Amino acid sequence: MQTANLNVRDLPVEDLRELGLFREGEITLPKKDIDALLSGMRTGLVRLNDINHNGLEIKEMSVKLSLTKNAQGKAELLIHPVYKQSNLPSIISRQEGDDLLTGLKANLIKETIENGQQKKLLVEYDWDTREFIVTDTSRLRVPEMINGMPLTPYQKERFGSGRQIEMPDGTTFQASSTTPDGIRSNRLALVVSLLMDGGLSYLLLTGLKAMVGDRGLLPQKDERNENYHKALQAAAAQKSTVKDAEEKNSSISNNNDYSRGYGRSGVSR
Repeated sequence: MQTANLNVRDLPVEDLRELGLFREGEITLPKKDIDALLSGMRTGLVRLNDINHNGLEIKEMSVKLSLTKNAQGKAELLIHPVYKQSNLPSIISRQEGDDLLTGLKANLIKETIENGQQKKLLVEYDWDTREFIVTDTSRLRVPEMINGMPLTPYQKERFGSGRQIEMPDGTTFQASSTTPDGIRSNRLALVVSLLMDGGLSYLLLTGLKAMVGDRGLLPQKDERNENYHKALQAAAAQKSTVKDAEEKNSSISNNNDYSRGYGRSGVSR
């Protein structure tokens, strides 16, 4: 999860249409991939078919997508193809790159100075696209709670540095820019609480990617324990409260067809 000031109305519809991902007034991407774009993340692999992009005819191609803002502040679509060979970032050594590529390490933290300011960068390897991904850690959105369990200041600092966090019930998780959800876990599903727009929002994340250990991907459990269900109930209660408030304030309407289901509060499925 990363900080991104975008909503569904900001999505570059013409770019999506050119890739065959906007038809009959609807974005054909799965909701999880749309959420990833709006959260500043990359989508999962998307299959493109019979595309004519910038004069190039593409019969079939698998890519990941992300958004960036141009000089005018408008969102533009970035295409991340599957590369034949990865290019090593200049900020890591060949040995460090091999450690990421082989799964010996999940990520690396590198410090650099840009425009006189010190930055911490999270470096990961994306096996889907065969490329190294570098993320400014200041853009990572740190959870307030996982399955209703609050993170301590120390845990928040570690999460923002790409480190693994373990909660009292054995749930472990870690920030990752290689997944649409922006997080990996030893659980297949989590209820994540974030501070968004001045309020606490709940996100229901399912189908999470496994964490990376020194011997590859670590085992996962589809364990939805008492903490998970309590957090799910809290999310449902918040969604109901927000819905009631919106119905009472009938003078406020939203006619944008693409904003449905993407409000600040509520459960994201």
